[in-house]
Amino acid sequence: MDNIIIRLRNSKYFNEKRKILLFGILLLLILFIAGFLFKIAYARYETSTKINANIQKALYIFGTDQQSFNLEPDGIVPSSSPYVYKFSISNFNDEHDTDVDISYDLSIRTTTNLPITIKLYRNELYDSSGATNLFSGATNLQDSDGAWYKLYKCPDNYEMYYKNKTTDVYTMVINFPQEYSKDLTYENDIESIEVNIKSRQM
Repeated sequence: MDNIIIRLRNSKYFNEKRKILLFGILLLLILFIAGFLFKIAYARYETSTKINANIQKALYIFGTDQQSFNLEPDGIVPSSSPYVYKFSISNFNDEHDTDVDISYDLSIRTTTNLPITIKLYRNELYDSSGATNLFSGATNLQDSDGAWYKLYKCPDNYEMYYKNKTTDVYTMVINFPQEYSKDLTYENDIESIEVNIKSRQM
C-alpha cells in the first residue's frame, strides 16, 4: 500500500491531477452555494411580488399631512371567505421624493351597521403562517351627532427616511361570517369603512 502511495506521489502528473481534483471540488462547492442563494432570492422575490399585487389604492406622503379614503365595499354579504383589500403608502412617486424623515400612524373607522371584523397586515401575506394582525380589537365611540362607530388603531407609528424610497403595503381582511346569511336584519345595510393616515416630520 505504501509503495502505491509513493509511486503516485512520484508520478509525473501527480501535481496536475491534484490541481484538477481541487478545482473540481471547488467548482461543485460554488455551484451548490449559488443554487442555495438563488432559491432564497427567488423566494423573496416571489413573496414581494405577491405582496405588491392587486393594490387598489396608492397614497403618497411627503411631510405633515392627513389623508383619508373610503373603501366602497359594495356587495359585502355573509361569506365563508374573507374580503381582501390592499393599499400602499409611499414617500415618493413618479414626480416627487420626500426630502424629510416622516413618521405616520394609521387608523380605520367603520360604522356599526354590519357585524364585521377587520384585520390589517403590513408588508406580509395575510395567509402566511406567523402573519401579524396589527389590530388587537376596536374601540366603540360616539361622534358629535350621536352616531356610533368603531375605531381600529395601529399600535405603532411607522417611519420613512428621506434617503430611502419606501413603500408599505397594507392588506385589509374583512370577515362577515356566513352564519349571518340566515338573519334578515342586515339585508340592506351598508358599512362605511374609512382609512385615515396622519403623517408628520420626524
